[in-house]
Amino acid sequence: MLKDEGILFSLSDFRKLEGVYIPASSSNDIPIIGINVNRPITRQRYTAAHELCHHFRDADKQISCPIYGKKTQIEKFAEDFAAAVLMPLTELRHQVNKRKDSRGYINFDDVLAIADYFGVSFEACLYRIAYRIHAIYGNTEPRELKKRIGKYAPDNVRKSKHMTYANLYADLIDNYQEQLSFIPTEHARLIFQGEYIYNDSRMEGLDVTPEAASEIVADLRLNMQNSKYCSEKNEAYLSIAGHYAMYQDIFAVPVKDKVSVFDIFGLNKKLFSYYPYPEFGGTIRQNNTLVLGSKFETIDYHEIYYELAKLDKIVKDFYENRSQLNLSDYIRHIVRTHHKLTVIHAFSDGNGRTSRAFMNIQLVRGGLPPIYIKVEDKTIYIKALEEADKGNNYDELYELTFRLLLRSHIALSSE
Repeated sequence: MLKDEGILFSLSDFRKLEGVYIPASSSNDIPIIGINVNRPITRQRYTAAHELCHHFRDADKQISCPIYGKKTQIEKFAEDFAAAVLMPLTELRHQVNKRKDSRGYINFDDVLAIADYFGVSFEACLYRIAYRIHAIYGNTEPRELKKRIGKYAPDNVRKSKHMTYANLYADLIDNYQEQLSFIPTEHARLIFQGEYIYNDSRMEGLDVTPEAASEIVADLRLNMQNSKYCSEKNEAYLSIAGHYAMYQDIFAVPVKDKVSVFDIFGLNKKLFSYYPYPEFGGTIRQNNTLVLGSKFETIDYHEIYYELAKLDKIVKDFYENRSQLNLSDYIRHIVRTHHKLTVIHAFSDGNGRTSRAFMNIQLVRGGLPPIYIKVEDKTIYIKALEEADKGNNYDELYELTFRLLLRSHIALSSE
């Protein structure tokens, strides 16, 4: 709707604001809306509708909308407008009527399903149903309703039901495609280098601090062949050095504008290039293995090349035809490829790091920012992979990747 109205919207790293509306300064200018990227996707959509109201009603002035504090009458009006846009009463009544009991009430599980239908938060949906349709049983005084929400814990219920916001993020990604376009500047390379190498090393259980990782990387940049850290034969140091070597391929300009799944052999070789026996890297495993804690069996080692060849055809087809796809569909393909590589498990070691690096190669060559998984998100990432393992349900992995992409976009585009 913002795009239809000729409004440029931008995701921003706000601290105290939900959003901001900046009107056009002249007939040659366009209005801009800023939306807090740190807020949940449901709140971001609410903010988009809220700021659209300011465009219609208050187009003569700039307006900042705080997260906290007492709301003005203008802000209250915009909140009501957003609720009406996102949850039209006629359709909301229809959804309630499909679920209400003989007394005319619905329960909190019903509210959760309706909130998901409209793409809004549980709280926003509950309040609108309680106060506009009066279909919530019991005490609906605001303070009591807030207690009931806390007891129900909608976020935990969503997780238990494996409900995701993958489709909402996909819609945002597709409407934000132009802004997501990524050109690797030196500034972006340095920021990503530090975050990626540190967090990816920690993902593998290496005991290293951000400061130590930065120091090692800085030394490697200056003394690639004679780094003092590599000579110490410390596994954490050697791993970070290999990460640094592998990292260079993420931003390397290909000889031809192509991507091949067989690039993983070079990546894995570089990952182990500083180890005492570097020939170990890039060598296909010669036995079957069981990945501890996984919910799948890896491919029989006799089938690895065959499975990689099949996957390579898919990777090349998607890459060559990416301009004909929705951006979200191309990213979904990259996510599925990442998961498939973890199942093929081509190498004896380093499969996770190698497949994550290859994911970034596909993103960067597709004109998108690379991503990294913070060590704090490791549990979410592992559970998302497990959900894909169990029943080819990729939604949790899609949602995580979409969120990481947006976070990386903000971090790497800010000077």
